[in-house]
Amino acid sequence: MKNKLIKRFLITAACVLSLALSVTTAFALTESSSVVSPFWQSDGSVYTFVAVSHTSLNSMNSEIGIVVSALKNDGSSFGSTQFTVGENTTSRVFVVATNHSSINNLTVTGSKDIFIAGTTNFASGQLNFTPRATNPYQVNFSGPQGLTRSRDITMLSFWGSIVVPGTNTGFAMEFIGDTHDSVFATMSGIANSLGGIAVGVN
Repeated sequence: MKNKLIKRFLITAACVLSLALSVTTAFALTESSSVVSPFWQSDGSVYTFVAVSHTSLNSMNSEIGIVVSALKNDGSSFGSTQFTVGENTTSRVFVVATNHSSINNLTVTGSKDIFIAGTTNFASGQLNFTPRATNPYQVNFSGPQGLTRSRDITMLSFWGSIVVPGTNTGFAMEFIGDTHDSVFATMSGIANSLGGIAVGVN
């Protein structure tokens, strides 16, 4: 009985340590211009699905470039890719094992479908979304009525789930830093005359 309690304690401590290290790595990004999902998972049956939607706000550039990196729990890379989300569109990202039986680039062939394929073994970790633009807050004046537009990825909408296709089950993912918990603020100086720039999470 005592051995079982010690074993449970050690397993619990290992899980807490793993989660703490994962969260520490997740927040190493620049909060004002990045979006993080603290957990993804993939193996021969389970896969991760993420949808990224351009919400077409007046202050958003008509195209916004994103770099997405899937990091494993040990900090190594599972894979990465980059893509552009256009106005009024949704791009779909699939994080899958190589040669996944039901979700692969032969079974899912939409022009807005993006794949990150890695090891066939079980893997999990975090997803980091960063801007492709060197300066995502640099604005241009191409918007309607002279409105400014930026390439800020935190203005996009992110949602997704971990999917178990054989059972039609899964669970929702959490995203930190997208349009659901970002704040818009008026910055000092010239930005005041521009009516405000997105500055990231609270």
